[in-house]
Amino acid sequence: MNTNTTILLVVIIVVAVVALVYFQRMMQQRRVEALQQAGTGLGLFLASESDVAALQSSLSGFHLFSQGHSRRLSGLVQGVARNVPVSIFDYRYFISSGNRNNRIRQQTAICFELAGSNLPAFALRPETVWSRVGAWLGGQDIDFESAPDFSSRYVLQGKDEAAVRGLFADRVLAFYAARPGLCTEGGGDRLIFYRADKRVKPEALRAFMDEGLEVLALYQPQPETYPPDAPSWPA
Repeated sequence: MNTNTTILLVVIIVVAVVALVYFQRMMQQRRVEALQQAGTGLGLFLASESDVAALQSSLSGFHLFSQGHSRRLSGLVQGVARNVPVSIFDYRYFISSGNRNNRIRQQTAICFELAGSNLPAFALRPETVWSRVGAWLGGQDIDFESAPDFSSRYVLQGKDEAAVRGLFADRVLAFYAARPGLCTEGGGDRLIFYRADKRVKPEALRAFMDEGLEVLALYQPQPETYPPDAPSWPA
């Protein structure tokens, strides 16, 4: 391969990489704008960069936010729902596979701030082959003999097992058993809801938020002014 051919190949590669980075940034910006527009209809507004950094830092102790590397929270919209501060955002991180390639994991999550609450730290996620192997090797998985469907579908972990068991009453177990694939984490005054590796389309943000409010109701009794059949958002 002569020098001119080598230079041409290098130029093509550089141009391709720059074009790819530009395309990814453009698509990300379009998604942020779409989330902002969808959030505005729900009374949520785009947060500042300082708010993004503060939220990501405050969530670093939760399971989702301790995974992988190159972690990034984006598209953050915030507001108040049923008197509870709420944040909705995209969160991504990279994991390294055995061949040293990186795989991106992306999900949309909701974080509720429950003033005055002190939830025991817990992490709930769908059970997988790998989580079963982990449990077989001695990893924690809190099961309930009274709820075999729940226990076969979910991995539940928490430092204070007794407190976590007390939190997962029969109605909570039944809720999750009927809805496979959900992820919920809690601790102190924070409650987080998402589906692992699933980003929500902006047009589906309302439905996602309504589902999040159903999860919220499991851990925080609804005020009398908001009966269960009340609409979550303005039409």
